[in-house]
Amino acid sequence: MRDDTVSAGKQDWETGVLPLREDDGEREFPGHACGVVLMDAEGADILLPRAGIGNSTLYLIHAARPGAFVELPAGWWSVLVPLAGTVSAAGERLRWDIDAGRCLLWDRPLRMMGGRSDGRWLCLCGPMEAWIRGGCESRVMADLLADEMACPPDLVTRLVALRAMLAAPEHTRDVAQGPGMGHRGKAAIVRSVFGVAESMHAQQQGLRALIDRCPGRSHRRKRWSMQRLLRIRHAIVSGHHDGRMSLDRLSRQVSYSRGHLARVYHSVFSETPSECAIRMRLQRALWLVEQTGLAFCDIAEYTGFDSQSSFSRAFKGRHGVTPTQARARSRDAGCGAEQTRRGGVRAAEQAPLHV
Repeated sequence: MRDDTVSAGKQDWETGVLPLREDDGEREFPGHACGVVLMDAEGADILLPRAGIGNSTLYLIHAARPGAFVELPAGWWSVLVPLAGTVSAAGERLRWDIDAGRCLLWDRPLRMMGGRSDGRWLCLCGPMEAWIRGGCESRVMADLLADEMACPPDLVTRLVALRAMLAAPEHTRDVAQGPGMGHRGKAAIVRSVFGVAESMHAQQQGLRALIDRCPGRSHRRKRWSMQRLLRIRHAIVSGHHDGRMSLDRLSRQVSYSRGHLARVYHSVFSETPSECAIRMRLQRALWLVEQTGLAFCDIAEYTGFDSQSSFSRAFKGRHGVTPTQARARSRDAGCGAEQTRRGGVRAAEQAPLHV
């Protein structure tokens, strides 16, 4: 099934094999209408309808051209998975550069654009009603937390398989025939959507274990506090390019005092926001030292240190070696292509940063 606002594009994606979980085999999915629409962003940017009452359609967006742009409305849950290259995502003063092997689960307005040279990605998105109607359990959806994380091993396979099923000629023919769509085809699609949500749910098991550390008298309040803290962590990561962080600005975002934010954040994540920011800066600095030819004074400035000496002390304290030793070790191991080493600031902007 396709949306008339988007050009058909090519359908040459390799057919994936849908992996089965232990509880998939005998599971029945009664009452679901499989409202999943495939959209290929190859010839035009994608325009999606605003969320509203009765909007129970899930969209699987396949962006296969460089620079493909998609904007999702408020009230939608989305799972963004890069297939190759880097995908830029932005929403509510937050920004991510998501590499293949990572994924983003988000519950608010989101803008996505692939890289100029390579940035293929898939995104399954829609209102909560659409996810539940498409095959997901309300219990699973209620447990999910908006977060950027390592991509579950089977998530890409499931999304690729779902796209292959939606693009298959027999599926298009069945949809055109209306309610008579075959039970096997419907069950396969619903099982795939169910599997996507289950994959994300399983990936967040460790994160959910931290909810009890959050302030609040009920589980609902604790979960709400966890989501606020995750947005602070997102802000720390997405604001890494200037290398600096305003604790006052972060505390205002969640209506906490600086001291209360530091205490709550530490009780949940075992580090303060400032310690997290320093760790992110030093993680970025290690990549710049090993993968680029930037001078250490430039790396120190780029990652927010006042001087090269303070940068060197912090670097050794975190990584156990000096910047000079880390670069020599990297070159001895053959890491970092020469082209990347000459990349300067452009290469610096590509440094990966993960919590």
